[in-house]
Amino acid sequence: MSLKELKQYLRVDYTDDDSMIELMHDAVIDEMKELIPSFDPEKPTNRQKILICSYVKELYDHRDRMYNNGKITSDSTERIRYAIQSMMLKETLRG
Repeated sequence: MSLKELKQYLRVDYTDDDSMIELMHDAVIDEMKELIPSFDPEKPTNRQKILICSYVKELYDHRDRMYNNGKITSDSTERIRYAIQSMMLKETLRG
């Protein structure tokens, strides 16, 4: 996915955080390569693109938050995290 696509999803229209967004994207791609044997970062499926965007958004939106024993305290954020983990698991099992 391109930086432009990620920034559209994140609703970021400035360049200040470009390097941070790219770093987060690269980390998500690394994790997906580890978890999804058939994952091709050059040709992600539509579901994988949504996973990438969602996971980068999670990292970006909470980059300054404090964690409590590795968990963000917001209930809505936890629901998003579980949904992302569920999709990742499905991709892993599908591979």
